[in-house]
Amino acid sequence: MGQKVPPKANRLGFIESWDSQWFVDFRTTPEYVEQDQKIRQYIVDKYRHAIISKIVVERTGGLIIINIYTVRPGIVIGKGGENINEISGFIRRITGSENVSVRVTEVKQPALDAQCVAEFIALALEKNMNYRRVIKNAIARTMESGALGIKVRVSGRLAGVEIARSEWFREGRIPSNTFRALISYGFSEAIIKKGKIGVKVWIFLKELLTKEEQELARSGKIELLLTQEDKGYTVEEVGG
Repeated sequence: MGQKVPPKANRLGFIESWDSQWFVDFRTTPEYVEQDQKIRQYIVDKYRHAIISKIVVERTGGLIIINIYTVRPGIVIGKGGENINEISGFIRRITGSENVSVRVTEVKQPALDAQCVAEFIALALEKNMNYRRVIKNAIARTMESGALGIKVRVSGRLAGVEIARSEWFREGRIPSNTFRALISYGFSEAIIKKGKIGVKVWIFLKELLTKEEQELARSGKIELLLTQEDKGYTVEEVGG
């Protein structure tokens, strides 16, 4: 179960929330889903070096709000906000809406964000760095930041070999089938001369044992959740 689908898909509505937050008539849903995909693809492709963690799209009435979570907000904002204006113009063209708001939020702990770690590894592989050294350094930084476990999989023509293969790197534990486990998942691709190398990352952040913690996770306040002190609950005490 937990091995075949992204961890977030298993936990939607429980401790995870949707990246597209809107509700409309079912006849216009396909159009909105396509627009959201185009918006995300445009931003990720154009500002890849900004290391974008996620893009949340909110629609309230006629207003479209784009929340961009990135490690390097200065690249996304641009000089005098010119990049924000460019993104807003693109969204207006494909949606036909004039009420567009783009918000940029900095990711404070990129070592604990699986998408950011995957992007860092992919960018390093494109610079022809040794993949084993890059991944081991990324794992060390993540564990030093307080993660309970990390798993990395790279697939493709690693080190330029003729036959593609996959390699796994793991430290700590990743409880894939525990629904209350807060697991960050990320995927990226490195484009090299020999082809593409896929990078998948799983990071086990915390086990949520109380309803308050689950509410914080679902509302997206991950950083606040990770900075809270351990209250000392055990699985038996909460009926687990």
